[in-house]
Amino acid sequence: MSNQTAEPITTGWKISQVIQRYPALLDVLIDTAPAFEKLRNPLLRKVQSRLVTVGQAAGVAGLEPAFLVNTLNAAAGLESPAVEAPAPETAQAESPPPWVQTVPVTEHLDVRAYQERGEEPFSAIMAVSRKTGDGQAFAIRNTFEPAPLYAVLGQRGFEHWTRQLGENDWEVFFFKSGLRHEPATPAPAPGAIAESTWDEPTSTMTIDVSELVPPEPLVRILTALEELPDGASLLVHHVRRPMHLYPRLDELGYRHETRDLGPDRVEVLIEKTVAGGEPA
Repeated sequence: MSNQTAEPITTGWKISQVIQRYPALLDVLIDTAPAFEKLRNPLLRKVQSRLVTVGQAAGVAGLEPAFLVNTLNAAAGLESPAVEAPAPETAQAESPPPWVQTVPVTEHLDVRAYQERGEEPFSAIMAVSRKTGDGQAFAIRNTFEPAPLYAVLGQRGFEHWTRQLGENDWEVFFFKSGLRHEPATPAPAPGAIAESTWDEPTSTMTIDVSELVPPEPLVRILTALEELPDGASLLVHHVRRPMHLYPRLDELGYRHETRDLGPDRVEVLIEKTVAGGEPA
């Protein structure tokens, strides 16, 4: 059956989006390149498919992004974009910047074991980043290039340098220079939840973090709360209960309630209290 009127897959789609919308494309991906064989493992697929875009996956597999996009669209019965956006430049430098040789590396974190267990290592990475002082660096080992981390840690004043040590083996150094890099506001993802089932207060901001990768949802929510006026509420569309967020909300004195709407659909309503902890 043709899907020519549906929105075509682009390099910006997460692999999780592709598989969720077109489950048959899982086999297409695996047949396209050996690098996608790991997607057969449900635990690895759960973690990595949410972290990697089609464009990034093409780079990992050594494919032209346009080729992978066209392959997926053809298999789904979709018409490929007339002009496919160029692939993001790889973050792997030809030679290390000077700070790699001079800055002390305070901690080496190997997160490959997390991914083998199907766990998301972002909380461990963020914990290490918080302990890293100005002028210091930390390093992680990963099974793929963790491109989503670059923007998140860039907001926190980190530079990065990446090198591939072997198949499914990447090392990334993060140097806290103090120079913050503000990311562009992401475009709404295809199929993003737009409706709400709450009886919302009159002063409510709504954000959708369902297609962001950890730790971006946590950062986005806390940033939105900082901008929210006292007494207003924040309605968050998410794919899971944000367990790492709840202690922060309790610490800040915010009231919150979570509603499970179905598979991969959660809403969190957060009430930002005024000074003294009481709602307006």
